[in-house]
Amino acid sequence: MASSIQQLYRQVTGDVLSSKDADYDQIRRGWDLTIDHYPKVILVPHDAADIAAGVRFAHESGLAVAVQSTGHGMLYPADDNLLIVTSRMTSIQVDAEARTALVEAGTTWQQVLDTATPHSLAPLLGSSPHVGVVGYMLGGGIGWLARRYGFGSDSLRQIDIVTADGVLRHASPSENSELFWGLRGGGGNFGVVVAMEFDLYPVPALYGGSLVYPEQTAGEALRFYRDWIRTVPDELTSSIAIVSFPSLPQVPEAFRGKTLVLVVAAFAGPAVEGEPWMRPWLDWQAPIDNSLREMPFSEIGTITNDPVDPVAEYGSSDMFDDLSDDAIDAIVRLATDSASPLTLNVLRHAGGAIAGAPADASAIGNRDASLYLLIGGAVPDSAALATVKAYIQRYRAALQPYVRGGVWMNFMNGNGDGARERVTEAYLPEAQGRLAALKAKYDPDNMFRFSYQLTGLGTQEGSTVGEGRVKPSA
Repeated sequence: MASSIQQLYRQVTGDVLSSKDADYDQIRRGWDLTIDHYPKVILVPHDAADIAAGVRFAHESGLAVAVQSTGHGMLYPADDNLLIVTSRMTSIQVDAEARTALVEAGTTWQQVLDTATPHSLAPLLGSSPHVGVVGYMLGGGIGWLARRYGFGSDSLRQIDIVTADGVLRHASPSENSELFWGLRGGGGNFGVVVAMEFDLYPVPALYGGSLVYPEQTAGEALRFYRDWIRTVPDELTSSIAIVSFPSLPQVPEAFRGKTLVLVVAAFAGPAVEGEPWMRPWLDWQAPIDNSLREMPFSEIGTITNDPVDPVAEYGSSDMFDDLSDDAIDAIVRLATDSASPLTLNVLRHAGGAIAGAPADASAIGNRDASLYLLIGGAVPDSAALATVKAYIQRYRAALQPYVRGGVWMNFMNGNGDGARERVTEAYLPEAQGRLAALKAKYDPDNMFRFSYQLTGLGTQEGSTVGEGRVKPSA
């Protein structure tokens, strides 16, 4: 093993590390601190040729391959295997006339915003600009323009990927089209994406922010939200959340230690068009805080101000076709229970362009869901993890009479074993068959086993190999 690792070191222009290297601990960690893994080898590639060499090395050495850029999407630890960290591959090319962006594997959405928004063009990113583009897109990708333009993966034009045989392949609607279909929502099961091109949209500004109401309004607010979303246009994407804020310095003083109701919205257009759609909330009840404003699209991350620093959290999700009064009562009871260890209880409005695309347009299922529930809590230690898991089981059991079933894969992060157990809920039966066929064709030995996988696509367990020195001694 030592000699083969040294051979890899000589074949690549990027970095190769083992546990003996000073940067190993820093580079192996992702954003989700619940994944604390110890890869046998880490490759930080410089380009696609490095990635291809790394995949060939893994195949020859009997190693499985995990991939991360920011680490937000890690699901399973890559212990004793090869971890490819693409964070240094950040080239971006924006074609303002064609309204497209071509990005490398490690690019973050913030880097895309910095490059595209000066041209008054917007990408279909999620709520956090600090997430990597590629992992987000492979999972589908749902953000503040979703009801107007669909999933992030709906905007994809072409993808370059290194498959398990170490071959760089191009996937598009006209070349390797079945692979292109599966990559849009099928996750990282088929190889290592080295670059992708996607559409940008003419949204120079938006009207967005949040309205904050007292905990006591939760039931009435959820009923008002249910009725209100039936009237709004596709340009408006929104959520309503019951949030328990910790007593920490980074939390605004007025929110610390309180449970509050947040209505969060983004209208794909100027305030003069978006404000009338939010006016019913102001007429319903004066909020205790109102951050709604017109903003350049470059500031979209300020709508929710998602945490930047690494966290350890555990969560789950469910879907609704509609919200009955009984479902609302159950959510409010569980979210406001003083014994609840959960910090987030979020309902996101779907529909619009998400539901407008054909059901078989890509691997993504459940396009017709109306609402998506996300729940979760912080798990700084094993005791907290056990408490959060138990409460989530109780929560989901109480909601079973009202949910439709189904998940979207981007929200499986932090779901632990749920990502393994519930993955079939993400795809239609026909899509499951197509994804299984793609896996058999492009990764028959299940080298890429650290993403969510359908039953029958391979095992999650990694192989164990011996120690090896990475860098040859001077």
